[in-house]
Amino acid sequence: MGDFSMVRAIELVLRTWPFTVLRLIVYGAITAGLIVAVSVGAGLGWGIGHVGGADFRQTATLWGGVIGFGLTFAALWSFREYLLYLLTAGHVAAMTLAAEARDLPGGRAQIAFALAEVKARFGEIHLLFVLDQAVKGAVGAVTGLLDGIGRMTGLVGLQGPMRLVGAVLRLSTTFLDELVLAREIRLRSQDPWTTAREGVVLYAQNAPMVLKNAVWLTALRWIGAGIVFVLAAAPAAAAVWIVPGPTTGWALMVSLALAIGLQRALIDPFCIACLMQVWERRIEGQTPDPVWDARLAEVSRPFRELIERARSAFTSKTT
Repeated sequence: MGDFSMVRAIELVLRTWPFTVLRLIVYGAITAGLIVAVSVGAGLGWGIGHVGGADFRQTATLWGGVIGFGLTFAALWSFREYLLYLLTAGHVAAMTLAAEARDLPGGRAQIAFALAEVKARFGEIHLLFVLDQAVKGAVGAVTGLLDGIGRMTGLVGLQGPMRLVGAVLRLSTTFLDELVLAREIRLRSQDPWTTAREGVVLYAQNAPMVLKNAVWLTALRWIGAGIVFVLAAAPAAAAVWIVPGPTTGWALMVSLALAIGLQRALIDPFCIACLMQVWERRIEGQTPDPVWDARLAEVSRPFRELIERARSAFTSKTT
C-alpha cells in the first residue's frame, strides 16, 4: 500500500494531542455554528413564508437556510488566515518537532510552544498565508506538468483515463503544502521563501513517489469520512423515519457537516503525519534540481512569486 507506518502516524497525532483537541473544538464550533445559522435562517424563512401559500413557504424556508449558510461561511472565510496559523501551521510544527524526538510540553503550553516556532520562521500571520497560497499554486503547476506529460506520451484513446488520473492527482495534493511547511520547521529556516522554493522543486523531483502515497491517503481519507457520515446519519435517519417530511434534507446536511468537521479534525492530521514520513525519508540528502527549478519558473506564476520574494528578503537583509 503506502510507504508509511500508520502506527508511527498515530503516535505523532497522539503526542500532539493538544492540537487534536483544539481541532475538535474549533471544527465542532464551526459545524455547530453552521447548523445554527441554517436552522435560524430556515426558521425565519418559514415564518416569512406564511405570507404566501405552501409552495412559497417551502421556497422561503429553503432560501432562508441557504442564506444562513452563506453568511456564516463568509464570516468564517475572513478568519481563514488565523485558522491556517493556529490549526495547520501550529500542528505541523508540533508533529515535526515530535518526529525529531524533541521534548514537547503538554496541554496549552504545547500549543504556545509550537506557535512560537512558527512565528520565529514566518513572523506575521499574513506572510504565512501568502506563502501558503504561493506554495499551493506552485504545487498545482507541478501536478499540471505531470498531467500534461502523461497526456502527450499516452496512447490515442487513453485521454479519458488520463484526465481521470489528472483529477485524482490534483485531489491528492491537499497536504503537499504542509510538507513544505514541515521542511521549513525542521531546517529552522530564516529564509522561508527560499526554503519553500527548494521544497517545491524537491517535490517536483519526487512527485511520483509522494503522489502515490497521497492517492492512497486520499482514498483512506474519504473512506473514513464516509464511515463518519454513515454513523452521523444513523440517528438522523431514525428521526426522519419517526417524523417523515421536509426535515430529511436538513438531517442529511447536518450529518454531512459533522462528517466533514470530524474529517478535518481527526483524519487530516493522520494523513499529514503519514506523508511527512515518506517526504522526509525520500528527500534526505537531495539537492534541488536546477532543471526543475527553471521549468517551474517558466510555467508557474506562484513559483516566480516565491523567487521574487526570496530576492526581496535577501536584498533587504544586505542593505
